[in-house]
Amino acid sequence: MAYITKKRIKGLTYYYAEECGRKNGKVKRVWQKYLGSIEKIIAAVERTDHQPAYAEIFKLGCPAAYLNIIEEFDLIQTLDDVLPKRNQRLSLGFYLILAAINRGIDAVSKRSIWRWFQTTIFLRVFPQANGSSLSSQRFWDNMDLIDTTKIENLWMKIVNRVLAQENIDITCTSYDGTNFYSFIGSFNARCSIAKRGKNKQGRKDLRQINYALFCTRNDQFPLYFDVYEGNRHDSKEFGAIIKRFQKAFKHREVDKGTMTIVFDKGNNSPENIKCFTKDSGYHFVGSVKPDDHKDLACVSNQDKRFIPLCNPRLEQVKAWRTSKVIYKKELTVVVTFNNNLYTAQIQSINNEINKCLGKLSCIASKLSDRRSGIVTKGKCPTVSSIKAQTLKIRSGQYMKGLINVEVDEINKIPNLQYSVNATKFVELSDTYLGKNIIITDNHSWTTEDIILTYRSQYVIEDAFKQMKDRKIGSWWPMHHWTDQKIFVHGFYCSLTLLIRSLIMRKVKNNGIKISMGALHNKLNSICEVLNVFPGKGKQKMKNQSVVSKMDDLQKKLFNLFEMRKYLNN
Repeated sequence: MAYITKKRIKGLTYYYAEECGRKNGKVKRVWQKYLGSIEKIIAAVERTDHQPAYAEIFKLGCPAAYLNIIEEFDLIQTLDDVLPKRNQRLSLGFYLILAAINRGIDAVSKRSIWRWFQTTIFLRVFPQANGSSLSSQRFWDNMDLIDTTKIENLWMKIVNRVLAQENIDITCTSYDGTNFYSFIGSFNARCSIAKRGKNKQGRKDLRQINYALFCTRNDQFPLYFDVYEGNRHDSKEFGAIIKRFQKAFKHREVDKGTMTIVFDKGNNSPENIKCFTKDSGYHFVGSVKPDDHKDLACVSNQDKRFIPLCNPRLEQVKAWRTSKVIYKKELTVVVTFNNNLYTAQIQSINNEINKCLGKLSCIASKLSDRRSGIVTKGKCPTVSSIKAQTLKIRSGQYMKGLINVEVDEINKIPNLQYSVNATKFVELSDTYLGKNIIITDNHSWTTEDIILTYRSQYVIEDAFKQMKDRKIGSWWPMHHWTDQKIFVHGFYCSLTLLIRSLIMRKVKNNGIKISMGALHNKLNSICEVLNVFPGKGKQKMKNQSVVSKMDDLQKKLFNLFEMRKYLNN
């Protein structure tokens, strides 16, 4: 049993806690601990001398999740094996991984990366990094050492490393392309990859970079990517990249003949379909434009050949199946009618019709005012100019057939008459609307499997949505203006997607159902609070590491990504 004793030393009284016990029949002290003077004991009880001098807060959740995956697959060393560098300071692999992590957590410019670095646990995990080694100039110097011809080999080393450790299903892969606008100057001759083209965000006034991606259906795992000229058409790029993709994965004999690539109708061409031969070992699922196959599109939605499907995921879908020679190849064709799609298209068309009628009504009213003498100023429009205006107003899909327009003259002033073609509307509603025409060379697949595989195209659209997200996206902002830097930028942005997909895979495999955005928010709220206490006399200041308050889900994530080992213990 412990007790307190006191000692007089140089006229002052000090207190000790100690415990005695018997050993070999004699009473001996087991332990003794100094408590201090009575004043210090009172201060300790009242905790007046245990207040921290200050506290530091470090981001823990997101950095630890990324770091856990990077260590699990030894990604830095894998990169360094391909990109050797003189044994000086930080390796190229470290710079690339750090750039990828920053893109996934809080994308900043290379000038600001050290400021961001200091707010995370990386400041302690990577003590060899400092403000000088993480300056923007050091980043540029190291990026310049990367040969763009090695990027494909570098990427495949990473992918093969992950596939060797993880049982990722690559039998179904989606392909698509997108573009990212930039603010690269029009007269910048050092950049040939940024070109003006049809921008998917409507910024055709800016130079853009095209980006293509192959992504697995189940885990959204990026298998292959490409960065190419902004004015190059998707279908032309697809023909080139599919050959490189097949070459990159030809060594995976276990998957030969079983991999199916899903792509949308924008990549169709006879040359591209020729890539899928029996010898290639690859199959495809795609779609065609209804206007190119009117014999299929004009089949009534009420036709008896349409059969409702049993799969719960296809509750609102009915389909019929046939075969047809398309692009000089016998293909299985599945024509689907989706009631949800039909409802959305009807609503969109009605909205577009109302917009067109409103604009036509405005033109007709102005012409009527001019004929009645209410409007006398300004140049009188001509019949040809009014026709040009009506064509522009009806430029939307189906509008020219759904809205009839007649322009003649009354008293040398144009007269506009218009009406909705009810017959065409009924015909359109019963044929084209709600339909998809899916094609494949997987003749042995069931109709439901073909439809569900084609629907998996959403995974790559979701990947692009993540990359363009202003909060958790990886591509923007892009502070580069030379081709070499843009290629490297595309590489570590793709690396961000890869790490993020492995984080999501780990989360889902542990029974946690959550979106990427919600996961990011949960992880981002987990912080390490480092309380720093003043030292006594010549003693150094002491640290006490605690974690911010967590809910039940955050506690699961804390354990899942082994965050405790990254704390300052």
